[in-house]
Amino acid sequence: MKQYNLKASGKSFEAIDVPSECYIEFDDLLTSKPLNSFGGILIVKNVFSNEIIDPLRSQYFSMFEGDYEYDGNEWTHVNNSKLSHGIGLHPANIFVRSESFHNFIESSILKKLAAVLLHSDQSVLSPRVILRSFSHLSSRCTLAHRDMDYFRTSDNSKALTAWIPLGPADSHHGQLVYLKDSHKNISSITKLVKDDRTITSDLKDLADHLETTWYLPKISKGDIVFHCLNVVHASFDTNNMIPRLSCDLRFASSTEYLDPKWSNYWRGDDGL
Repeated sequence: MKQYNLKASGKSFEAIDVPSECYIEFDDLLTSKPLNSFGGILIVKNVFSNEIIDPLRSQYFSMFEGDYEYDGNEWTHVNNSKLSHGIGLHPANIFVRSESFHNFIESSILKKLAAVLLHSDQSVLSPRVILRSFSHLSSRCTLAHRDMDYFRTSDNSKALTAWIPLGPADSHHGQLVYLKDSHKNISSITKLVKDDRTITSDLKDLADHLETTWYLPKISKGDIVFHCLNVVHASFDTNNMIPRLSCDLRFASSTEYLDPKWSNYWRGDDGL
C-alpha cells in the first residue's frame, strides 16, 4: 500500500491509499445489489462528465477580477481576493445561489445516489451547501473535524456528506484525507473536540494519539466522495498554482433528519 508524505498547516503527516472496497463505479452502484450498510467513506467513480464539471469551474473562477487566469486549458491562482471568502460580494457567496449551481446539486443523479446510500426514497438535500477553494496562496487548510459537530441530527446514520471536487483534486492539488476507523471511535474523539468544533491542525499527532493513520482517496474529476457524519477528515497544504475547487453537500433520509440551522444558503460568516 502506497504511503504519502504530506503537510497540513505546515506540519508533516503520512497517509496511505484507501482500501479497494471503498471504491465503486457509478453504474455498478445503481445496478448492483444495494449496499447493506454505509461505512466511513465511499468513493463513487465516474459520476459526472467533464462537460458538466468544467463549465461550473469556469463560471466560478471567471467571477474574480484578475485573481485567476485561464490559459485555454486550466485556471491558475495569481492573487488572493481582497474580499472575505463567501461573504458579501465574494464570488463564492454569489455562486452557491446561482441557477447553474443549483441545477447541478439538485440533479437527479445526486438524488438517486443519496436514495441508494441512505436506503430511502424520501432523501432530501440540505439547502446549505458549502463551496471551498484552496491553492498555493491559501493561508490555511481545513482542520481535522467531524461533520456531526456542525450538522446536528437525531440519528447520524440517517444523514451523510457528499464531497464533490469541481476540477482536479489529488495529492498534488489538495483534497480531503480521512482518519482510518474514526467513525467507530466516537467517544474517544469527542473528548478531543474543541469549543470551536475543530479537533486539531496537527494530523500526525492525532493519528499517533489514536494509534491509526490517514487515508488518501484516489480521486479523479467527476468522482464523488461520500462520508458519514462521524468520520474525522481534513485537507492538506498544496503548492500547486491550479486551485482545488469543491463543494460539500449534506443529504438526509427524510426532512425529519435535516438540521434546521442548515435551512438557508451558506455564507462564509454564518457561524455554522
